[in-house]
Amino acid sequence: MTDRPALIVTGVGAHADPWHGLAATSTALAGMLAERMPVRHLDTDEIANGATLTGAALIVVNISGDLATDAAPASAVLDPLLDAVAAGIPLLAVHSSSLAFRDDPRWAELLGGRWVPGSTMHPQIGWSLVQPTAPLAPFRVYDERYSHLEVDDGSALRAIHTDDGITHALAWSRRGADGHGGAAYSALGHGVEAYRSAGTRALLHALIGELLGTTHTAIETPDASAASRDLEAAALDYELIALAPHGSEIATTGFADRFDDGELLASGYLLLERLPTGCALHSHGREVGRVASVDGGLRVDLPGAEIDGRMLRAADAGIALIAESGEWQSDGAGSAILLGEDWRVVVVHGPAPVKLDNRVRLLDDLRAVRETQREQNA
Repeated sequence: MTDRPALIVTGVGAHADPWHGLAATSTALAGMLAERMPVRHLDTDEIANGATLTGAALIVVNISGDLATDAAPASAVLDPLLDAVAAGIPLLAVHSSSLAFRDDPRWAELLGGRWVPGSTMHPQIGWSLVQPTAPLAPFRVYDERYSHLEVDDGSALRAIHTDDGITHALAWSRRGADGHGGAAYSALGHGVEAYRSAGTRALLHALIGELLGTTHTAIETPDASAASRDLEAAALDYELIALAPHGSEIATTGFADRFDDGELLASGYLLLERLPTGCALHSHGREVGRVASVDGGLRVDLPGAEIDGRMLRAADAGIALIAESGEWQSDGAGSAILLGEDWRVVVVHGPAPVKLDNRVRLLDDLRAVRETQREQNA
């Protein structure tokens, strides 16, 4: 373990986007990096305001850029990063960092690759097979699979994935000038659940080891703190998660490509975090509300939510809770209680109104499937 810290740079403001919870994934990265070195945090505003990058053993960049807006000026943040690498500090960039500084070719030159607007994309988030270079073993991870990234000839591939028969780069590294200040990139890490994968952590440690010229022995991480068992939760389909009182049967349809390790339950970009009391709801990595079992029902705290018949909807958060059993009662601005001892609700996620409406219709179709199955089994 080195005494010099890893410096995690988190994107904020113009160096973030609506689709990534960068603060949360930086926290997950910090937990992994703490296995081998101290960790410091800076955000892009602090760098632009003159925060020093010297003294770090490694810079880890977890930033982005909103492709729907004009590119932000790069120099105030990019110049200090380039100076640090030129001074011999290696740099590891992750996931959406390949979208950053898109109007400044120096960033793509440093990373050895880039996201190309209009060409690079990713299939729907879900489980996929990652094939790293030896000696790492292939592994499965619940994550986005960036595809059609542009990779320079001088970059050494460290991991790939295959989609529709086409091989795509997921991670690579490149040597720095005179063997110092090299750079590496991993496209993995959309959400915190990706960092729960031992394979993802091993790949990142291998990239860091290559940059630092050191090896690392994996540390068994202890189980997370006990999560609440007041609620039952199950993913029904893409971005549909059912909740019911503890001990209830929650039938799953088998259509969902989901991640569930007992603490985190992810379906698409909707994530439910089981807490000691109740659960937190996350949209694209950001907490947007909480639910908790109370006497006689379910309490929901969801800023901006309004009751509309069987639906409690927060349009800005892209979240709706559809009551399948129970009756909504307002409990103040953004808060409500679903009354009934046998309450049941489905959390529906869609960051755009049309997506939210479409998934509410999907839920109605799933009800029809269940009814048809009951009739066939009768």
